[in-house]
Amino acid sequence: MINPFLPWYAPPMSVNFFIDAFQGVKRDLTDKIIKDHTLNRAAHNYINSQTEFAKMLTDNSVDLARYSMDCISARYFPKKD
Repeated sequence: MINPFLPWYAPPMSVNFFIDAFQGVKRDLTDKIIKDHTLNRAAHNYINSQTEFAKMLTDNSVDLARYSMDCISARYFPKKD
């Protein structure tokens, strides 16, 4: 059972959940492949940077899509006062 209070936990079926799952697999593989502590730490730092970048891209995409849909909705369904 996954503890939902962990800092890396994201709710299932969210974009961040899939990013975290994929990056977690990459961390596990580097732990098994790279035995040198310094290289392993560098690989983990690189993976963490990739994770932050991927989350930034997805957050920007979601914000842009949300803004676009709000504009379209306001255009097609104007509020009646």
